[in-house]
Amino acid sequence: MTVPGIIPTPTPRLPGTPPRVGLQIGHLRSNELPDEQAHLRTSTGARWNGITEAQVNEAIAVRVRDILTAAGVEVDLLPATVPPSYDADAFVAIHADGSVEGARGWKIATPWRTSAASRMLLEAVASTYGVITGLPEDRNGITINMRGYYVFNYRRHTHAIARTTPAIIVETGFLTNAADREIIVARPDLAARGIAEGILKYLNQRDPNDGAALLPPEWPILYTRVETVVRAGPSDTARALANAPADSRVFVFNQQDDWYEAMVRVGDKRFIGWVRADQTRPATPEETPSAQPAEPPATNP
Repeated sequence: MTVPGIIPTPTPRLPGTPPRVGLQIGHLRSNELPDEQAHLRTSTGARWNGITEAQVNEAIAVRVRDILTAAGVEVDLLPATVPPSYDADAFVAIHADGSVEGARGWKIATPWRTSAASRMLLEAVASTYGVITGLPEDRNGITINMRGYYVFNYRRHTHAIARTTPAIIVETGFLTNAADREIIVARPDLAARGIAEGILKYLNQRDPNDGAALLPPEWPILYTRVETVVRAGPSDTARALANAPADSRVFVFNQQDDWYEAMVRVGDKRFIGWVRADQTRPATPEETPSAQPAEPPATNP
């Protein structure tokens, strides 16, 4: 469905224009990040036995590019720095994980404010990556750093994706896990095919004229009205993650029935979970965006 008055992208595509996809090589030349992201210049990612995450990410990204290009897609291969208000039909940041706890598996996340198109892109890549690589999904591993990835934060940064660019970040596996390295290091072609086939699936399924699908929702600033339980799911019986006292900041990015999925600040800690909508309140004038930023701090996994 096309919504009158909403264009598909900041730069409308002419009929017959091939889709454009941005592939970001996580941590590549992070020392060159612009001043607005200077605090991330020392973020070099995971490392194992002399192999850097940027090397792994680049080997995969180059192969994704080759597959997409062969399918008629225009591809921008990007380092840590992305062009101002980067405009594309899809953006995929490619990363690898690291852990001292023996964790393994892949995971994918969208920005905090997730458009329908970004969710569709996530679901498409998630449906192909695990099947093709044979790697398990790290179902409990989505982090605040992934959702708050600096490239997603168009409100804070010039060098970020455009608001209407569907985007995901893919953690392809753990560089610190031997079984994961068998794919992401020894068989980057499999990892690349898992990502590329998902992107192509998304491009074939989307409606390029549905501009509304590209618009992330805008949520008001909210605070807890009373002491509130942050839960793992939208149910009073879901596991409790934290007790948030009254007047705790609630950063909403999704809603299901009478529940908000949100990042909730409890003291100096942040929890991602679900809170009852009727236990929140609008911000007062003193709590408006002029007094507090509208996004969490930008991060780099």
